[in-house]
Amino acid sequence: MRRKPNILLVIGIVLLSFFVIISLIGPYIAPYDLEYSKKIEYITTDDGKQQLKGSPFPPSKEHVFGTDKWGYDILTLLLYGAKYTVFTVLIVAVMRLSIGTAFGVLNGVMSPDNKKKNKHISLFSGIPIFIIIYFILAGINIEPTLPPIYLAVIQGLLMTILGIPGVYNVIFNLTIEIKKNAYVEAAKTLGGSNRHISRKHIFPALKGNLLALFVNECIQVLHIIGQLGIFNLFLGGTEKQYFPTIYLSITNEWSGLIGQSRSFLYHSQWIILYPLMAYMLLLFSFYLLSAGLNASLKNKARRSSHL
Repeated sequence: MRRKPNILLVIGIVLLSFFVIISLIGPYIAPYDLEYSKKIEYITTDDGKQQLKGSPFPPSKEHVFGTDKWGYDILTLLLYGAKYTVFTVLIVAVMRLSIGTAFGVLNGVMSPDNKKKNKHISLFSGIPIFIIIYFILAGINIEPTLPPIYLAVIQGLLMTILGIPGVYNVIFNLTIEIKKNAYVEAAKTLGGSNRHISRKHIFPALKGNLLALFVNECIQVLHIIGQLGIFNLFLGGTEKQYFPTIYLSITNEWSGLIGQSRSFLYHSQWIILYPLMAYMLLLFSFYLLSAGLNASLKNKARRSSHL
């Protein structure tokens, strides 16, 4: 019988591929230079008179997504900031998964056969990760002296370190379950080393779960970046201006564009709408991937149960 295509997975892959491509070529296809701003223009009123108008300007043929308060083209800002948002999410998720999986499998394989699942709760498990990161980075991220790339790396490392225990627990518990299978027991009886068992049996059995876990880690990292943005801690650094006090994203990453535009919820809404749409669409692509992968794993488990 012909299997139905996994529509959710296909759409998720297409959307994520689109964002990765945009992150790579964004600055080259941006309609304006990053420093370009349009602060004033003359408009023709209904009675034919010329009137001077200042930014922000609504979406138009000249500025598809409109401009912000300072006259910067919003589409240009999104295209330049995409690489910080997208690649930080992907890189941090890969690092979390790689380190957590390595330690989880290693400890799981070396544990006694009667070892129970790890239900250990750490001291910081009840504290949201973004709060820990905020208090660590607030002093160096707002009005920073370090270059944006250094700040992004520091924040990425913190998100990685604080996320490894969660991945480790999942992989460790899965490894303990896989070790109970008859083919693993047979390999051990025949003298298979821990390295052989890990390479030939544990990792192949984990393959589907690792993909699903990677996507879930991407979702968590994107949530953390968004939560920090609400508290004006933007990826790559926060510029603080006074009279009035405002916080601006140095890198134009998407959660920063959202955070710095909160005052436009009730007027000139396009300034916050388009960055919010970009952020939500990226998040949606990961949710589609997660749903598609989980459906695929369930179908695989269902077919295996009939064999």
